Amino acid sequence: MAKGRTQLNINIDPELLLLLKSEAIKSGKTLTTFVTEKLRSSSTKSSDRLDSLEIRLLKVEKLLSLGNKNSQKEDSVKTIFTDEGAKKYGDAAKKEFELHIKKKGLTLDNALRELAQHLNNYPYSNPELVFQILLGNHDLTGLEMTIAYRNGSCAMRAALNDWINEPLEELNEAFLNAVKTQSLA
Repeated sequence: MAKGRTQLNINIDPELLLLLKSEAIKSGKTLTTFVTEKLRSSSTKSSDRLDSLEIRLLKVEKLLSLGNKNSQKEDSVKTIFTDEGAKKYGDAAKKEFELHIKKKGLTLDNALRELAQHLNNYPYSNPELVFQILLGNHDLTGLEMTIAYRNGSCAMRAALNDWINEPLEELNEAFLNAVKTQSLA
């Protein structure tokens, strides 16, 4: 990464600015250094959370002894997500999508176009299905969610995370809650 610097001007709550300055002074750093380190740390933690979701799910899959993902045909795939959980996950994705359309001040068409660019970064992303889920025209099923996950990751979640560029805690939670757990007992 280049060592050059760029200035960022933002409007910030005066109380938050005072808190940031105070914390910077306490840590013996300049405000710029302190904020830069916090932003870098936050970015890493967000990426780590996504990675840890995948790792946690792999552990659950192992516990469920679901076998090799490449050895199963689509029609005989043993689902690792419940239909109810998958529907809630799809609903959470739709909610995040709608929220950020408003935050970004985009039209639906522009938002779909932007999201499509992020979906193109993920093989097996199935944009048509993702769009139907986000538009509320299709309820995601446990089987569809399992197939998407088995193809590498949930491209819908990953693309939304890229597009929104914020932690998606509710969506991540819905993802984990969609996992079948009755076999763990």
